[in-house]
Amino acid sequence: MQTVQHTHENVSTIFNSVFNVQLAESPETINEVFEVRYQVYCIDRPFEDPSCFTDKREHDTYDPHSVHGLIRHTITGDSVAAVRLVLAGDGSEQTDFPMEGPCISRMDQPAQGAFASVCRQQIAEISRMAVSREFRRRLNEEKSVSGISESAYYSDSENGKRAMPYISLGLFAAILQMSVKHRITHWMAVMEPAQLRLLKRFGVEFDHVGPVLDYHGRRRPAFTEAASLLERIRVRRPDVWSLITEDGKYLPEKCRQNDRENNRQVA
Repeated sequence: MQTVQHTHENVSTIFNSVFNVQLAESPETINEVFEVRYQVYCIDRPFEDPSCFTDKREHDTYDPHSVHGLIRHTITGDSVAAVRLVLAGDGSEQTDFPMEGPCISRMDQPAQGAFASVCRQQIAEISRMAVSREFRRRLNEEKSVSGISESAYYSDSENGKRAMPYISLGLFAAILQMSVKHRITHWMAVMEPAQLRLLKRFGVEFDHVGPVLDYHGRRRPAFTEAASLLERIRVRRPDVWSLITEDGKYLPEKCRQNDRENNRQVA
């Protein structure tokens, strides 16, 4: 009897066979981000009033001091997911982060202390993580706000693979690229408990996670140093680390310093 051997492909290999990460830096690509957000936040799950966005592009007062990323389907070029990083701004332009007032004060003292100890210009809030309706339809996930669940997979018609990188890992790759470019060292976010559990399975574990809050639904606030989060991923899931960092191409300066010190010790 012949034994069938199953080849395990890592998350990075599967993701890169189907999708690519793009920073939205032109007016055209930023409009694509807003269109994905309109579909998710105004139509699919109407947290926002669609009548407020007659151009069918969801945007708000935080976007002028935010940076944006897209995930594209490689074959079609379609934008399937989007995310933004809300930056602190400079001088008179500096404002609170969206989740700062409602959420940070409800986290424990170590988390509040960690947040207060970091220069605000080095913090960014991960925000508006959105997966398009068409992509969720392919995943049979239309009832999910983010399009992510523990049973999600992507059936790629081009090569017949059942791919399973959770789209949030690709979004984290975009988040990291934007963070390196803008010298961000710490991330804050408000996420569904199920999404945090899913990310933890892939080695993505925040330093501080707060209690479940009623904040646009049941959410948990989180705060982390990017370098420490990436180091835990590198140890636990090298394939996920490879995807998010693009094989070490994108790393916070602290990670690069640690690598240089380790190389000197080995030498």
